[in-house]
Amino acid sequence: MSENSKRAGAGGHLGAAAMARFGAGVSRADFWIFVILLVLAIGGSAVSQAEDTGGRYYWSVLVLVYAAASIGRSWLEAKGQGGPVWDMIRSQVLHWLGALAAIQIVLFFEFGGVTDRGAAADYSLLMLALSTYLAGVHFNWTFLLLGCILAATAVGLGFLDQFSIYLVTIPLAVLALWIVYKRKFG
Repeated sequence: MSENSKRAGAGGHLGAAAMARFGAGVSRADFWIFVILLVLAIGGSAVSQAEDTGGRYYWSVLVLVYAAASIGRSWLEAKGQGGPVWDMIRSQVLHWLGALAAIQIVLFFEFGGVTDRGAAADYSLLMLALSTYLAGVHFNWTFLLLGCILAATAVGLGFLDQFSIYLVTIPLAVLALWIVYKRKFG
């Protein structure tokens, strides 16, 4: 077995294995992780728009929560398959540290007056969406779906008022939950 196929089979940094598992269904843990991360992100968009601080630290903490969920799921999968774990962990840590650094730069811009609170919150959500989407491409496909919902939410927040975004986000979230649920139990 080649090194590339070992990494791909262990949930490593080759996205083909993550996407190949799309047809394999969803574990119960993946389903509940998806639900929790989705609720935290939608709640974060509300906090960011409602509070004067813009949920300044919420997005940084949320990146760490997403990272822990992604690394934990990939670690369990790689360990269960007997594949290399440390390459995957290194790739994931670097991936999520990049997301955290990007959000910190956006927050630095907000603090320095380069951008306002609302825009900083939107950009932070967009950074989380992109990082989550890429984690889905490379590690676990449910993160890809979650990243798409987060991106739609970020775009909606940019064009719609706080209430209207939930008219878009909640149906998307319900659709995504249905897709993941059908993969698990369908």
